[in-house]
Amino acid sequence: MEAGASPAASSTRKTIAPVWHTLVLLTVFAALAVLGALAQPSAPVHARPASMQPRLIPLQLEAIVFEWATLAWVWFGVHLRGVRVSELIGGRWLNPKSILVDVSLGLTLWAIWVGITKAVALFFGHSPDSIPFPANLVESVLAICVAVSAGVCEEIVFRGYLQRQFYGITGSLVVSVVLQAIVFGVPHVYQGLRVGIMSGLYGVAFGVLAFWRRSLRPGIIAHVWSDIAARLLRV
Repeated sequence: MEAGASPAASSTRKTIAPVWHTLVLLTVFAALAVLGALAQPSAPVHARPASMQPRLIPLQLEAIVFEWATLAWVWFGVHLRGVRVSELIGGRWLNPKSILVDVSLGLTLWAIWVGITKAVALFFGHSPDSIPFPANLVESVLAICVAVSAGVCEEIVFRGYLQRQFYGITGSLVVSVVLQAIVFGVPHVYQGLRVGIMSGLYGVAFGVLAFWRRSLRPGIIAHVWSDIAARLLRV
C-alpha cells in the first residue's frame, strides 16, 4: 500500500459533507430512478423499428453532463468540510509497480465480473439492451467519453463520497458498502429487476475493493474498461 493512502471508508468515524447535502443527492438519484422507469418503452431496443430507435448522441451528451454535474455537487459538499476530492480517490502512483498493481486489480475485477454476469445470464437469460450500440465514429468516440465519465465520476461519487459518508453516519463498514451499492443499483431497476440487482452487486464488489486497496484507482480502471467493453466490444 502506498504511503499516505486514504481509505474509501475512513477508520475515523466522521461525515465528510453535511447530511443535507447527501439527502439532496439521494433525492436526485431517486427521481432519476422514477423518471427512468416512466420513460422506459415496453419494447427492447433491438425489437423496435428504426423510426423508434433512440437518438444516441443526445443521450450520450446528457449522460456526460449528468456525471460531471454530480461530481461537481460532491466537490461542493466535501469542500464545505475542507475535504479534497483527491482525498476521496486516495493514494498516489509512486512508481510503475503501483500503476501495474492497480491496472492488474482493475482488469482482474472486470474479468471476474464478466464471468459472474455470464453465469447469471445462463440461469435468468440475457437482458435486452436499453441503449443501442454506436453506429458511427462520432457515437463511438462519445461512447468512450461516457465510459470515462462514468468510471471516474461514479466511483468518486459512490465509492468515494457516499461510502465514506454512510460510514460516518452509521459507523459500520458493512452497512456503508451495502447502502452505497443499493443507491447505485436502484437507478438501474428501470432496465429490469435483474439488472438492478446485478448493478447493486457490482457496487458491493467495487466498494470492497475500494476499502481494501484504500484507493479508487483500480475501481475506476475496471469501471471505465467494463463500460467500453460493453458498449463497443459487446463483452
